[in-house]
Order: sequence, then C-alpha cells, then structure tokens
Amino acid sequence: MPTIAIVGAGMAGLHLALHLQKEGLGVSLYEERTPDEIRAGRLPSTVALSPPTRARQRALGVAHWEGAEHATGVVRMRVAADPPLGFVGHPPDHMLFIDMRVYLPRLLEDFAARGGRVVKASLDAAGVRDLAAGHDLVVVATGCAGLSDLFPRVPERSPHAGPQRRLFAGIVRGLRMPERLEFMFQLSPGHGEIFENQYLTLGGVAPALLIEAIPGGALEPITRMRYEDDPARFDAALLDAVLAHAPLTAERVDRARFGVASPRDYLTGAVTPLVRRAYAPLGGGRFALALGDLHITHDPIMGQGANMATLAAWLAAERIAGQAAAGAAFDEAFCADLEDRLWEALRPATEWTNAFLLPPPDHALALLAAASRSQSLADAFATNFSYPDRQWAILSSPDATARFIASHA
Repeated sequence: MPTIAIVGAGMAGLHLALHLQKEGLGVSLYEERTPDEIRAGRLPSTVALSPPTRARQRALGVAHWEGAEHATGVVRMRVAADPPLGFVGHPPDHMLFIDMRVYLPRLLEDFAARGGRVVKASLDAAGVRDLAAGHDLVVVATGCAGLSDLFPRVPERSPHAGPQRRLFAGIVRGLRMPERLEFMFQLSPGHGEIFENQYLTLGGVAPALLIEAIPGGALEPITRMRYEDDPARFDAALLDAVLAHAPLTAERVDRARFGVASPRDYLTGAVTPLVRRAYAPLGGGRFALALGDLHITHDPIMGQGANMATLAAWLAAERIAGQAAAGAAFDEAFCADLEDRLWEALRPATEWTNAFLLPPPDHALALLAAASRSQSLADAFATNFSYPDRQWAILSSPDATARFIASHA
C-alpha cells in the first residue's frame, strides 16, 4: 500500500488526511504546532463553512458542531447608495462560522485518535524533498517556510498582480448580537466592505467583523494599525469605521465597550489572489502536490478559501485512493490530470472572487436591486453564496444575470 506525506494541518491538509485514513491508506501528517499550541495562537482567519463543506465533514465523521445554536441561516446585505439597497435572504441550509483555533485542533486530535501518524515538524523545501525518499507522494498544504516557492504562479489564471484589499478581521466586544445568527454584508462603494457574523470561539459564540478595505479608501487606515501600539486608539478607529460604513452593525454597538476582544483575537494584512501550479517534481520520479490556499489563494471577500480547500481535498483524496487501488504510480501524468480536475472544480469560485474585487458592473448592481424587491430572488442569491459554480454562472455575463432575474419575476 502506498504511503502519503501531508505537510500542513490546515483545512486542506486535515480533510485530505482524514479522507485517506478512511480509505485505509498510510498517511503521515507533518505539522509544526500541537493542538494546544494552535488553540493558544492568534486568530488565523475568519472562516464560514458552507453547507457542502459541512456535508463533507459529516462524511468524514468530524461534524462536531451540528447544533442549531451554531447554524447561521440568514444573509443580510446592504449597499450604501441613494437610496440604499438591501435585502434579507434565507438559504435552506445553514453555514457554520467557526474559529480555526476551535476547528483545526479538534480535527487534528480526531486524526490522531483514529491511529493517524502526526509528526511535529517545520519543513522547508529541502525537508519536503527529503520526504520523497520515504513516501510515494507528498502533498503540501501550507505555504510556510518558503514552500510556496516550489510551485510557480500561473499568470493566465492570476489576473491580480498585488492585493486588491487591505484586511482587518477580529472578534469584538461591546456589540450586541442579533436575536438569531446572521451573516451581514455591508458594501460601501469606493471604500470596501464590512462583514459581520457570530463566530464560534473557544469561549462560546461571539461577534466578529471582517473589513475588506479598498486601498486609498476611508476603511484602509484601520488595516494598517497595530492594536498593541495603542489599544484605545485602535478601538476608536474601529468604532469610527463601523459607525460610518456599517449601519446594520452600528445600531447594536455599545460605544463605551466596543473594541477588539483581546490582542490575539484580531489580524490585519493583505492577500494577493493567485493560482500556482498544482504539482512540482521532487527528483527520483517523485512529485509534490499543492493543495488548498497554497494552490489557489483567494481573497476572503467571498468566503471561498476554506470551502474550496475542503473540496480540493475531497477530489484529491478520491483520485489518490483510486490510483492506489489500481496499483498505479503517482507520476507526472497523474499529477497533471489532477491539476486539470482541480482547476475545473475550483475555477468558478476563483473567477467569481477575483471579479468581486473590482468595481461591481451594472448587471451585478441590477441583481442586487432586483433582490431587494423579490424575496425569492433574495433567497436564491443568498443560497448561491455556498455554490460558487451557480453564482458565477449567473454573474459572469449580463445576459445570464438578466435571465436569472427574469426567472424570479
């Protein structure tokens, strides 16, 4: 039976490891942090798990957060315009907003409890090449320690040369949560977007914000500040951003208490969306696959990164298990075929996300306006956030958008 090395215990690495383990393959998972170290770390990201991802969790036996108290079933959208546009959508299946400091350690412990081999190690490119001597295939699911350099950028699939947004994400205090869990999307043209959700953290459900700031806009300054330098100034700047650009959130703010929950509960920075080659030679006829954010890096604006990582892991696991069952080699032909299959599946989310980073075209604004007048259209649009192939098929052309609107007339 072939042996597989997986480097990185993020969404893609863990879902792949659990799936291959279920298929009976020999898997070694290399991760630089223990579960407790992950729990004690800084907020790594803000993640919304879609219904398809939650279904994959159930299939892997790691659906630990199925209660109604963790399910977000309302999508509320507002566009600052004259007059403002807005609607509330009710998808039939619910999302899960969960802190990766809750999620990743639990799945890592699940893998180990089922007999999985976990090796605590921080590997660079040379270390990955060394793994090839003892494994039939190496899967790299982290870009740490320069591992992204193994997989060159694909220019024709990477239209943005640099970040299109500056980012703030954080768990906050002093914000009264809505009566039911909601995902709020507040668009401020020329400045960016502010998202609000209720996040399952180590301390329970808490409010969280994501700011996607257009460079040069009024939301950018908060993304370049450090809370540790002056907490009061940082909290005041965050409050100003919410009051000016997120009215759905502002109406529930306690101005005297509002701010970041703690110094380790926020992050700022920027992401360059790009697509890399999905495999690289390691020598001796062995190859490394790139998976998850290492293969395709999404800006978080559409919440697709973690969900596409789990989809990629599922597709890769099926192909790897099939190749192993056939006694076939994990050669370049296998890797090239898998790369094509991954791009076919992940392309809609990638192109939709990249397009949304640009100023919205007229047909997209027309769809939002129509959704504000039609509940069935609002529900369908909100549902399709979890199905990027559908959403991009609708939004990729004015004619397709017009047909979608007409179908809900």
